[in-house]
Amino acid sequence: MIRVLLFLAIASPAVAQNLPAFEGRWRGEGDLALGTEPLQRFRCQLRLEPLRTGETFLVGRCATAQAHQSFAYLLSEDADGTLHARQSDTENDSLPVELLGTAAPGVLRLEGSHDALLELRRADETLHFTIAGHDSRGPARGEAVLERRE
Repeated sequence: MIRVLLFLAIASPAVAQNLPAFEGRWRGEGDLALGTEPLQRFRCQLRLEPLRTGETFLVGRCATAQAHQSFAYLLSEDADGTLHARQSDTENDSLPVELLGTAAPGVLRLEGSHDALLELRRADETLHFTIAGHDSRGPARGEAVLERRE
């Protein structure tokens, strides 16, 4: 019996386990730069909910005085720290369907088409959230400092 358990432990790939450090509810604000427009106040809330080992559901909503954007991605982390994100709301065609990146202690970084970027950096009980992309108005970049709400 011990040999079987030892074999399973050696044969099973180790999962990097960087996602749990980001789980919970987060809320905060920062600035959004959109094309040539003046900086706007940017408010965001995120929820990262564990599903099973190596998978987390990321749901978010960000808003300015003029508009808001919601998003939902299923994050999966490979044993080597490679991170995959697949949009769960396929009707939202203004966002990339898939993002690919890395997960390391304290940092999740995802990139996609059209200069899309979603980055989370954990510093104690704060989360530095960056989201960027490009649309018809030009480049957009939002940065916010979020605090844990749970």
